[in-house]
Amino acid sequence: MKNYLWTIVLVASFTALVGCATQAPSGKDFNAVQLSTARYGQKVDTFVIVQDASSSMNGKYMGRSKFDIAKETLSRMNQTIPQLDFNVGLVAFSGGCFNDAEVLYGLAPYNRDDLSGGLAKLTCAGGMTPMNAGINHANSKLLTGLGLGQIAMFIVSDGISDASHPSGGNGGKTNALDAAKKLKDQLGDRVCIYPIQIGNEPDGEEFMDKLAKIGGCGFTSNAVEISSPKTMASYVIKTLLRPVRAALVADPADTSPEKITFSADALFDFDKAVLKSKGKQSLDNLTIKLGGVKYDVIVVVGYTDRIGSEDYNKQLSVRRANAVKSYLVSKGIDANDVFVDGKGEANPITGTTCIGKGMQTKALIACLQPDRRVEIEIAGAREAKW
Repeated sequence: MKNYLWTIVLVASFTALVGCATQAPSGKDFNAVQLSTARYGQKVDTFVIVQDASSSMNGKYMGRSKFDIAKETLSRMNQTIPQLDFNVGLVAFSGGCFNDAEVLYGLAPYNRDDLSGGLAKLTCAGGMTPMNAGINHANSKLLTGLGLGQIAMFIVSDGISDASHPSGGNGGKTNALDAAKKLKDQLGDRVCIYPIQIGNEPDGEEFMDKLAKIGGCGFTSNAVEISSPKTMASYVIKTLLRPVRAALVADPADTSPEKITFSADALFDFDKAVLKSKGKQSLDNLTIKLGGVKYDVIVVVGYTDRIGSEDYNKQLSVRRANAVKSYLVSKGIDANDVFVDGKGEANPITGTTCIGKGMQTKALIACLQPDRRVEIEIAGAREAKW
């Protein structure tokens, strides 16, 4: 009997976050994964790109110009996005090349060749970092019309202000965060912010994480993490697309589970990052099922509860993510097929139900158990034999 897999979600303990690449995107040919419009529809209606073209982007990262890496990353993204009915816009910001902020493309119906023409206008980087002007410009020039629906904003930058300029330094970052808050206040749940960091400066990553947190539903990625065809496909799926169930189920009589739920203690003991035997058995069951499935990518999204500091929870999520991913890879899953994203304390399932349970008590730990979870989604799954 043939079944068709739609989505598998594994809910387990705490969070999975980032799998690291080791090389910067290169100038070599990029063989983009072709994501079929028969299997994917739009999760958002509109996406806008806000590109940093300030002088710090002329700096080197792993032997290459950050500005060149940024342009290449966006080109690869454009090659991967399927031709669906998106609205799209592109804004560049700098104090040298683009008069604070300028629209280079859109807002217009998405067309790969047309957006490529807009990206070709990114010809130089220089001057200060008026990211606030870039965000405000995208908001006022591109996102004020009707019918824009759900919106994804990609902010591509090294996350570093040019302190030598009057609008740079920490004041520039504060202004950018204020602009992001204004955007969120105006658009509410309709907008998610997805920063893409070019470079590896810790303060840049911290700043980009703050931008994502303001959006509430986005996450920060590094360009090296999405540089391969498979990881870029994963990124596009996670930010812009949703699987189309009707395209996956050929025979209505065939059924398969949409979600597999395990207890929060399935993988780890509390506050630990070592897989226990029961957790390994749960992952074994998943990999056995995946052995009969053809899929595009595996998307892992992790969450923590609110006990402990935000920084500690994020670090714990990374350790646990590495443990889960390493185990899946040891069972034959291609590491390049797995895209991981950590949400930390965001989107708690428990909401306000655990208020009044005390601080770090057994009652609170038990109450917050649903928030400690890992969701594993099999995206673009096709024919499977069980």
